Parts: sequence; structure tokens; C-alpha cells
Amino acid sequence: MKLYKATITPKSNFATPLKGDTIFGQLCWVIRYVYGNNKLDELLSDYSSTPFMIVSDAFAKDYLPKPSLPSFLLGEDSDKKKENRKKIWLSINDLQDGNFTNAKRSDEIGYKIKKESIVKNSINYKSFKTGAEGFDPYAEDEISLSNSLDIYFCLNEAVFNLEDLKESLKALGEIGYGKNATIGKGRFEAKDTKEIKLQKRVSTTFMALSPLSLQNIKVKEVYYSVFTRFGKHGGDLANNSPFKKPILLADTSAVLLFDEEKELDFIGSAITSHSKHTETIHQGYSILLPIKEITHE
Repeated sequence: MKLYKATITPKSNFATPLKGDTIFGQLCWVIRYVYGNNKLDELLSDYSSTPFMIVSDAFAKDYLPKPSLPSFLLGEDSDKKKENRKKIWLSINDLQDGNFTNAKRSDEIGYKIKKESIVKNSINYKSFKTGAEGFDPYAEDEISLSNSLDIYFCLNEAVFNLEDLKESLKALGEIGYGKNATIGKGRFEAKDTKEIKLQKRVSTTFMALSPLSLQNIKVKEVYYSVFTRFGKHGGDLANNSPFKKPILLADTSAVLLFDEEKELDFIGSAITSHSKHTETIHQGYSILLPIKEITHE
């Protein structure tokens, strides 16, 4: 599989965080609409053993998150815990070389993200009133991104190539990503999609670029934060039993240590049986970035 990076420029606010597993699901719907249901069924037919595409989270342009490791393994000053927590971004070269103390704050790299709750009022479309008392407010979170972001893709080009990805991303940016896309949220422009050549491909230590399933993975050690996915169906399936069962995952930037050096593009598994719609598949895979070997010495 080949590794690609796409740079996207937000054109509106987002109501759904740009997590890899969600982006994958949205792209599957786009593939269905653009190429047809038969094409999607073909791509997903052996997804459990041979994924056609694995998607990362969206990250600050030209940066990746700091690994989910204890402070002493990152070489950080233990007396500066508050400051260290704000330093969350590393260049890909610093990550691979193990220069974790070069991590930067969002303001240092010009990355601006603003989260706010937007208060709205629900409407009964039968009566065209706003509730029994005439006022029925609720709040929805929105994310404002003023900078470009990078998303990484691992593609099986035998079945889904770069041009397929570009067309799918273009369509998703126009349709809108995530919640409230029908009212203009989640719009973006995808550009500058290119292959990435890593300076280091073999290691005993890897970092995950999206949430992943650790089920049946054999590792020496793993460091991670827990992420629970409370998923909902989109597209046509949202009209009938829209809610999925919760899924427990290792969050983005999890670090996996192996007994011996390996060359791995990705790890994880496909997740099924979490919905009444039996054909539903969730991305439990993650792209892996080889980083400098971690030791406890």
C-alpha cells in the first residue's frame, strides 16, 4: 500500500471532529454516490483482510501529534507539566528521529482552532411552533478552523487509486462532512494530494494516526488513551435504526512497541456486528508511522 497526504482548506465551520474513522465512513458514502453501490460492495468485500483505504485524522498542516507516551519517555522536564501539555505538535522528521522535546504549541505554528456552542431553537414542523412554552432552546458544538489541515491515506492502488481518492475528496468537500452538512457545515477544498516517502520505514516502535482496534494485536507494549466511538449511521441508513453500538478504541497517537524490527504500513482490524444493519463496517485500522525506538533506560 502507498501513503498519501492530502491538504484540505476549510470553507465553513465543522459540526463533527475530523477523526479518521469518521472520514472513512463519509468517504464510503461518497464512493457509493459517485461510483455506485456495486463499486462500494466490491471494495468492502475483503475489507476485513485487505483494506482498500485507511484514513488518518486531520492534523495541523505539516505537523503530527505528539506520541501518547509518559513524560519521562518523551524526555520532557517533569517540572514543566503544564507547559508540556500544551506542546502537542511535531514535524514528521522530529517524530521519526525521536526529537520529542521539539514539540510546539498550536500558537507557535499558527494553528487556530475554536470550539463554541451555538444556541438554537427547535421547531415542530407540524405546528411550526417552537415548543409547548414557545421556547425550546438547545446547543450544538461547532469547530472553526482557520488553517489548512493534512489528512493521510494508505491506499491499495490495485482497487482504489490516487485519482479515485481525489475525486472522492472533491465530492465530500462539496457535499459537506459530518453533522449539519445539509445546512452548509463541513465544507472544504482538497488540494495538493501527493505521495509521502518516509525517511524511516523499519522500527520496533510505531505511532497510530487514527483511532484503532487493539483486538488480537500482539505487541510487547502499547501506550494509549481510550476513545469511545458513539457512532450513528449516515445517508439512507439514518432513516432506520440510526444508532450504532459504542466501540472502545485506542485513540490517535497510540504507541505500539514490538519485540523486533518490523516494516508496517498499518495495523488493526475491521469492526462489524455493532449495528442492526449487518453490512455496516467500521474502520478499526490505523496508519502506522515508524518512530525512534523507545527504551526504559
